[in-house]
Amino acid sequence: MGQYNENWIDDTSLEFPRGGFWLVHILGAVVIFFLGMRFAVRRTPFSLIAYRMLRMLTHR
Repeated sequence: MGQYNENWIDDTSLEFPRGGFWLVHILGAVVIFFLGMRFAVRRTPFSLIAYRMLRMLTHR
């Protein structure tokens, strides 16, 4: 009667939610991350951010 297609998602935790569910959660996490970064950059002096970036780049 019904058709069964073998997928890599079958019998995993990803099987139940559809793509829209994951899209909303991933985009939500990205938006929250960037809003937090924006808040952190606004509160931190730019010279401190530049110093940390240069230190991180030259440390390697």
